[in-house]
Amino acid sequence: MKAVRWVNTFFPKVKNTQSISDALHEMRKYSCDYCIVVDEDGKFDGLIHKSVIKEVEMEEQVGKYVIFPDFYIVEDSTIEESAMMLIENKETVLPVVNSNSEVIGVLTIQEVLEAMTEMSAMDEHGIRINLTLQDKPGELKKVIDVLANNRINILSILTLKDDNNRLVSIKVDSKDAESVASILEVYEIPYESIVEEEGFFQ
Repeated sequence: MKAVRWVNTFFPKVKNTQSISDALHEMRKYSCDYCIVVDEDGKFDGLIHKSVIKEVEMEEQVGKYVIFPDFYIVEDSTIEESAMMLIENKETVLPVVNSNSEVIGVLTIQEVLEAMTEMSAMDEHGIRINLTLQDKPGELKKVIDVLANNRINILSILTLKDDNNRLVSIKVDSKDAESVASILEVYEIPYESIVEEEGFFQ
């Protein structure tokens, strides 16, 4: 899914000609330890971190200490790519730029976690089915067909490789865990757990 859906547009930003004092002020304002740096044309120039400038003269220019990151994303990047970049880069923030190299926002671990929460439908009320399927074509389809034929709407599907199997978590739009369990049992689909989730953010 496109990362731009979760981009945080409230972030600290300074021009590379501004002072270290200005950058620290922005960091305090947004309660973070980084600041996005842009050039005089508003194009992305890099990042400045509090740890780098904590003992620098306040009047010095930001441009002297700006670092261009190994990773940043463009507005049509996916949230999955963003999560991988944060893991690989061991950074706390990913700048997000548009086709003109203008910074439109940032993605932090917080936004990625919010995205994963929504993608797994944790924010919605429903029933979560946890089961283990053989890792081969058609196994998941059997479960989906059973749910569809019984007019049970699927809110999310997550899978995880586990040796020759797939651990599968399916969230469905239902308020009756016992009814869902009965349907799966009729069709001889074994499951590990079926639990109701209240959801939040409502």
